[in-house]
Amino acid sequence: MWAFIVQLCRNNPQILIFLALAIGYAVGKRKFRGFSLGPTTCTLLAALALGQINVQVPALLKTVSFALFLFGIGYKVGPHFFGALKRDGLHYIYISLVVAFAGLGIAILLGKLLHFDQGITAGLFAGSMTQSAAVGTAEGAIGLLPISDAQKLALNANVAVGYAITYIFGTAGTIVFLKMVPRFWRIKLNREAKKLEAEMSGGAVAVEKPELFSWSTQLELRAYEVSSPGVIGKTVNELEALFPGRVAVNRVKRGSTVMDVGPDTVIQSGDKVVISGGYNQFLRAPEIIGPEVDITTVTEMVGEVMEICVLNRGVVGKTLGELSESKLAHGVFLRRITRQGHEIPITRDTVVHKCDVLKVIGARENIERAIKSLGYPERPTAITDLAMVAIGIVLGTLVGLSVVNVGNLPITLGIGGGVLVSGLVFGWLRSVHPTFGQIASGAQWLLTDLGLNLFIACVGLSAAVQAIQAFQTTGLTVFLAGIVLSLLPIIIGLFFGRRVLKMNPVLLMGSVTGARVCTAALNSLVEEAESTTPTLGYAIPYAFGNVLLAIWGSVIVSIM
Repeated sequence: MWAFIVQLCRNNPQILIFLALAIGYAVGKRKFRGFSLGPTTCTLLAALALGQINVQVPALLKTVSFALFLFGIGYKVGPHFFGALKRDGLHYIYISLVVAFAGLGIAILLGKLLHFDQGITAGLFAGSMTQSAAVGTAEGAIGLLPISDAQKLALNANVAVGYAITYIFGTAGTIVFLKMVPRFWRIKLNREAKKLEAEMSGGAVAVEKPELFSWSTQLELRAYEVSSPGVIGKTVNELEALFPGRVAVNRVKRGSTVMDVGPDTVIQSGDKVVISGGYNQFLRAPEIIGPEVDITTVTEMVGEVMEICVLNRGVVGKTLGELSESKLAHGVFLRRITRQGHEIPITRDTVVHKCDVLKVIGARENIERAIKSLGYPERPTAITDLAMVAIGIVLGTLVGLSVVNVGNLPITLGIGGGVLVSGLVFGWLRSVHPTFGQIASGAQWLLTDLGLNLFIACVGLSAAVQAIQAFQTTGLTVFLAGIVLSLLPIIIGLFFGRRVLKMNPVLLMGSVTGARVCTAALNSLVEEAESTTPTLGYAIPYAFGNVLLAIWGSVIVSIM
C-alpha cells in the first residue's frame, strides 16, 4: 500500500504540492499567544516533510509561480516606489537603504566568517530578513553559476534550509524585539502615538478622530422646515456654519420646486432643507432651523459609498486638513483612508500620497464630483487585464536575461529581478493611466500570496532530501547567525533614524518594519501603539525594501 502511494505521488507531484499548500494555509493561520507562523513558513516545512519520498517537481511550475508572485508584488508597490522619489519622503528612503545595505553586508560577512556556501548564505538572508522573494532570486542566480547540475541542486537545497531555519525567528524575534525598544528608549508607545495624533490634529488632544471631510462614523440625511428667524435670509454657507460640526445642505424645496443649491443660495422662510452629516450634528438642528419633516416629502436622495484611489496631482501632497477646507469636501464624508492596504490615521496633518485609497460616503452627485477631483473610483470588479500581466512577465523575463559586463564581472538582474522591475513599471503606469492594466484585488492576492506559496512548496519538495543533511550539519550555526542578521539591521536602522535623522519614534519604528517587509511586526506595533500612526512610516520603506531585499538574493550568490 505504501509503495503504491509513493509511486502515485512521484508520478503526480501536484498531489504533494497542493497537499503542502493545504497544510500550510490550515496551520499557518492558527495563532499561539497572538503569534502565527504564517502560511509561507508552514508550507515550506510541510513540503520539506512530504518531499522525503524524493519527488521530482517540474522546474517550469516553480518558475511560473515565482514570476506571478514577483510581478504582483512589483505591481502593488510600483506607485509608491516611484512616487517616493518625487515626494519629500527622503527620511523613509534613507531608513530603507540603511536597513537593506546593513542586511546585505552582515549576511555576506557572516557567510564568510562561518564558511557558508552561496545557498546557505542566501537562505540565511531571506529568512532572517523575512523576504521570501530572495529565495527565488538566489535560485535564479545559482542557475547561472558555471557548476554542475548536482552542485546547483545542493545549493538550492541549502537556500531552502537556511530560509526555513531562520524565518521563524526573523518574524517572531522582530516582533518581540520591537516590543522591547520603547522600554530601552524609556517611552510609552501608546502615549507617543497619541502625542503624534494630537500634533497632526492641530493640538486637539481630546479628539481621537477629528472631523475631516465632515468625517463621521454614521451619515444621516434629515430634512427641516425653515422657521427660525436666525436662519431666514442667510446663505447656505452661513447656515452650515451654525452647526457645531461640519454638515452639508444638499437640497432645498421651495414650494413645489426642489432646488440644487450652491454656497450663496439664500434661505427663505418655509423652505424645506435637506442636510447631511453625522447624527450628533442634528441635536440642535430644530432650534437652529425649525421643526424636522419627513425627508421623503422633500426628495428621494441616492447615497453612495465609494473607494477612490488618489491620482490627481493637485491633491497628492496635501494634508487632509487642507482638503477638508476645499470645495471637494462639501457633502463628502471620509470614513477611512488606506495606504498599501493598511489603514492610516485620519488627522488634520495626514499627508495624502499617490494611490492612497479614500473611502467616502455622501450623496451620489457629491461623490461623483469628488471622484473627478481626487482620482479614480475603485468600483467592485472581478476583471483583470491578463494580457498586461502576461506581456509584463515576458518583458521582465527578457530584461532579466540581459547581462551587462562591468570589467570581468557579468551583472544581471536575473529573471526574478527583471520580472519585479517589470511589475514596478506596470504598477506605476496603472497609477498614471487608471483605465489601463487593472488587476482586481482578489487577483492581486492570487498573484502574490498563492504565487509565493506555490513556489515555496516547489522549493521545499525539490530540496527535501538534501535538506536533512544540511539541517544536521549547519542547523544550529545557521539559527544563531539568523538571530544576529534579524536584529542587527533593525538596531542600525533605529540608531540611524533616532540619532541622525531625529525621527519621531512611532514613525521610525513603523519605517523599520517596512524596510524589513515584516507586516506581522507592523500589526504588532499598531496594537502596541493603540493607533494606526506607525503605518504612516511603513509604506515607502516597504516599497523600497521589497525591491532591494529581493534583488539582494542574487547579489549574495554572485559575491559569495
